[in-house]
Amino acid sequence: MHAVENEVETIHLYVVREQEQKPYTSLPLLGALLCLLGIAAITFYSAEHPYYEHQRLTVPAVLLPPRMFTAQTPFIPTGVGTYPATTAHGILTITNGSVISQTLPAGLIFISSSGTSVVTDQAVFIPAGSANGYGVAYVSAHALISGQQGNIPAFAINRVEGSSVYVRNLVAFQGGRDAYSVKFITSNDRNVAFSKVRNILISKITGLHYPCTEAHIADVHKMTVTWRCQFVKYTVPSYMHVTGVRIIGKNLLLDVWFVPRPIRICVK
Repeated sequence: MHAVENEVETIHLYVVREQEQKPYTSLPLLGALLCLLGIAAITFYSAEHPYYEHQRLTVPAVLLPPRMFTAQTPFIPTGVGTYPATTAHGILTITNGSVISQTLPAGLIFISSSGTSVVTDQAVFIPAGSANGYGVAYVSAHALISGQQGNIPAFAINRVEGSSVYVRNLVAFQGGRDAYSVKFITSNDRNVAFSKVRNILISKITGLHYPCTEAHIADVHKMTVTWRCQFVKYTVPSYMHVTGVRIIGKNLLLDVWFVPRPIRICVK
């Protein structure tokens, strides 16, 4: 018989003190979740908004027949001119039937048949009458009231002053006008109309063209503007997604910004 040696088995025990245990935290899990959400958002945005590098190409322009565009708009006057009332003026004929000459001072007032008063502008000498006829003199006068009321008709003044002096207006008084105001077109009104017509033309024109030549005509009522525009066209491969075109000076060349055709990569 063989004797079996008894081997001593050693058991190692590890004791963890309670105060040394670390508390549980969810920060690593939360960080991982946020990272996954960020990756998903970037992936979704990239699918909806793929990035392409823009390129530039210079191509020849092809001229199209020129076109004419015309628009007009009325002036809207904003200026206001005010004019005061004016006074009527006329001539009085004074006849002297006396054999004695007379002098009438300035400022004598005579009342017409309509009730409008007129006043002499200066003194007047009236010669005496004689066997050849009455002495006659003329003196200017004006209405005391301004406006059309002072335009008295002929013979509205026909009266005898004293015993031998006759005063008449053989011709109607004229020049009396009531106060009034009128609207007129200012330079700003013209500028406003010009800008309005240009905006109308801009809304009418679509397509690529060289700067249009302009002609405008303004009368007392409206502003008319005509544009002559030279349109152009260009040809690029159909797969190009054009994002912008610019005419280079007066040369028949165009700068075209486009997105190149995406390259597909097949993975087997």
